[in-house]
Amino acid sequence: MTARSDSLVSEPPAALSSTAVTKPTADLLEHEYDGIREYDNPLPRWWVWIFAGSFFFSIGYFFHYHVSHNGKSVAAAYDQDVAEARAIEAKRSLAAPVSEASLAALMADPAVTEEAQALFGARCAPCHGDQAQGVIGPNLTDNAWLHGDGSLTAIYQLVENGVPEKGMPAWGRQLTPVELRKLVAFVGSQRGKNVPGKAAQGNVVP
Repeated sequence: MTARSDSLVSEPPAALSSTAVTKPTADLLEHEYDGIREYDNPLPRWWVWIFAGSFFFSIGYFFHYHVSHNGKSVAAAYDQDVAEARAIEAKRSLAAPVSEASLAALMADPAVTEEAQALFGARCAPCHGDQAQGVIGPNLTDNAWLHGDGSLTAIYQLVENGVPEKGMPAWGRQLTPVELRKLVAFVGSQRGKNVPGKAAQGNVVP
């Protein structure tokens, strides 16, 4: 007895029987490189308008800030804000009475002493030297003092009232209270640096 089996034959799916070819809507550009050609796909309109707007804005920005100098740069605005903040802080310090602690707080602020250095150069450097090393006036960087004990309050009284018999003016009459305190803070910050210059004068304060 011979067994018989029928073979089942199935038709291939329509998706496999033929490959759908879609024709690109964009045109091919004329140039060719290494057998590769590029389709002409223009950029979206919204992107082109943003690019154009950015370009013209940059031109206006350049002329406003760098040619006409009417605008204020970010760096300049920051410097102005910092200067205003320091001025406010300095005015607040005026509310406290002049004391060793209040002057020491100013002396500990590098920004204050940096600003006061320019004031010292304009007012005090002709007599005390650009590094406070002493010229006509005494060396302010050693530990010897002709007047007072070298404390911040003593320096304040000296700078404010001056030494008329020695030719030192009373800076309290020419400087604002803020400038006076800043100047005293700078002079105080020079103590103990011992910059080579004029020999020590007065009483040595340990």
